[in-house]
Amino acid sequence: MKLLTTDYSSLGTVGHYRIDADRRMRIEEYQGKTGLADLKSVISSMASDPCWSADFHGLIDFSEAELDLAANDVLRLALVLRHEENRSRGWLAYVAPNSTIYGIVRMLGYWSRNTDRMRIFQSRDEAERWLELNVDQVPPGFINEDGIEAVAALRNVI
Repeated sequence: MKLLTTDYSSLGTVGHYRIDADRRMRIEEYQGKTGLADLKSVISSMASDPCWSADFHGLIDFSEAELDLAANDVLRLALVLRHEENRSRGWLAYVAPNSTIYGIVRMLGYWSRNTDRMRIFQSRDEAERWLELNVDQVPPGFINEDGIEAVAALRNVI
């Protein structure tokens, strides 16, 4: 793994993030009982980090977390992710080691309107391999600076 440019964590938090500009990736990791406030705190800190870019791909690892979220909390989190300052335009790979977390992540993807750009994996290795394979691919649905959908432009090159 290359040197990470930013690593955010603080005492008492159950999550932290790292930004790797060389790999164009942000990595969020959570452990223990994780609630809405914990997730929002990490997302807010990450989005205000000068190293963060909406074009970076995301690896969100819940393999050591116990998500403590009601359906209403998932909806609130999805609304936070849809705000322009927090919205990612890259691929999103989630690590969901059990069916409960898998279901929560699926709801989050649906309500945040990210289902076409996200994949859910049972292991971190699978998620990292998938992101590495797709690092140069543009997720569907985003408009480039010329006003053309990025995917359509990519299809014309191939």
